[in-house]
Amino acid sequence: MVLIKPVLPCDDDGGEMCTEDIMVVNAESLEREEIRNKVFKKKYYCKNNKRKKQPPFPGSDVFRFSDYDCIGFDLDNTICRYKVGEIMRLEYRLIAEYLVERYGYDQSLLLGVDDDMDFLQKGLIMDTKRGNFLKCTDQGVILRATHGTQPMTRAAIYETYGKDKIWEPVLEFKDSLYDNSPGCARILRSFKDYFDMPAAIACARAIDIEDRSPNGPPAEYDVWPDVHVALCNMYRREYFQTDQGGFFPEIKQNPGKYIYEASDRLKKWLMSLKEHAYTFLISGSSIDYASHTAEFVLGEDWRDYFDTVVCTAKKPHFFNTKKPFFSLNGHLDGEEVPFENLRLDGTYSGGNWSDLLELVRRDSGLENPHCLYVGDHLCQDVMTPPSVKIDTVAIVEELAAEGMCGDPLEHDAGGDLMSMFWGSFFTTDGNNKVMGIDRINTMYGSVPVRAARLAIPCLEVVARNNIKHQYEAFSPTSTGFYPGDPVILHF
Repeated sequence: MVLIKPVLPCDDDGGEMCTEDIMVVNAESLEREEIRNKVFKKKYYCKNNKRKKQPPFPGSDVFRFSDYDCIGFDLDNTICRYKVGEIMRLEYRLIAEYLVERYGYDQSLLLGVDDDMDFLQKGLIMDTKRGNFLKCTDQGVILRATHGTQPMTRAAIYETYGKDKIWEPVLEFKDSLYDNSPGCARILRSFKDYFDMPAAIACARAIDIEDRSPNGPPAEYDVWPDVHVALCNMYRREYFQTDQGGFFPEIKQNPGKYIYEASDRLKKWLMSLKEHAYTFLISGSSIDYASHTAEFVLGEDWRDYFDTVVCTAKKPHFFNTKKPFFSLNGHLDGEEVPFENLRLDGTYSGGNWSDLLELVRRDSGLENPHCLYVGDHLCQDVMTPPSVKIDTVAIVEELAAEGMCGDPLEHDAGGDLMSMFWGSFFTTDGNNKVMGIDRINTMYGSVPVRAARLAIPCLEVVARNNIKHQYEAFSPTSTGFYPGDPVILHF
């Protein structure tokens, strides 16, 4: 019998390996193969891999953050949650001081704003020439009105706007909420968010003062242009660096008085979302103010929570025009950045959604990425994006202010956001026989139902859940208010 010696593999020095060595090598090979498989799987499903497979998109009555390939966030009143009672009082004081010091308005404007806080509500429309303030339905019908701060009777509304209680410019305005359109400019102004709502009180008080003057009420009021200048003066971009205008210096010195820090739960949720999808921070604020507030809210590593950051984005036009991106030279805009030089991990000024989406297509290989934008401004952030196939989540703080069915969350400035005169943000003088979201009849309260997939009081409520959590979305058969409908819709 011939014994045949097995040929053993050689080691690195050319010598034969023993059986034990072979077992070790085989184990190491298997381990390396297992690691390679894990790495391959991770790459295959990674958001940056061009072979990524999109999950099937859910039905219209279901919403999950994890179903989206790219998600944009507004900064102010979305990522950065303000203490709106404090911020609105600051804004009113600065507007009033400017009007008195610059234009010589009556000193009574400087009186504290607390007595007139009930006048405030998001979505009021000003008839600038008549000095009237209107709250309208989603069809443009006037629900309630004031002249200055004084309530108008039904007879006065009929006399001014007709038996149908309709002011023609509102019919054009209601479809876009854009008050710079040809039919609205210079005669209509809407107060859309917490940064301009205090200007409504300034206008109304100034109109009251004019009505009490010895010469009596003017034929036409010209208050709004002055208030508009005062409003813009607070937010001039260069004032963050020069500590002028009052607003930026106060926020820089006392951020905790005006801004909430994000919870650890929200930070983890945002990071989880970034690991799953492309995430963008798209803000109208300049980079210096945005950096200041984002750092206070999220920490020094705030930039790590987003793939791309775009500041001084001219929303709503950011979504539907092709304005160029600019690099940043410190806090100032640098040179225009051509598309081929854009990076998904870049920080830019200006820009447009179309190019961001093309970056995602180029990086992921997805032909039609599922896109979502989350923001509070009902015109810029909620109504406009769907026109370019972007789903939206609306931040509606009035949900917490007025109370939600089945959830105890309360708003710290609920007393400031609820108006006894104007009524509920969502429904005013509606049909009490109708319950649920069908009862919503106000112009601004109806926007989330018409244009968003989900409406929430703040991001903290969705951070209670993981990104794959399934929510009811707005649809003909379901409500998208989370964590619950406004209480007023059910009694």
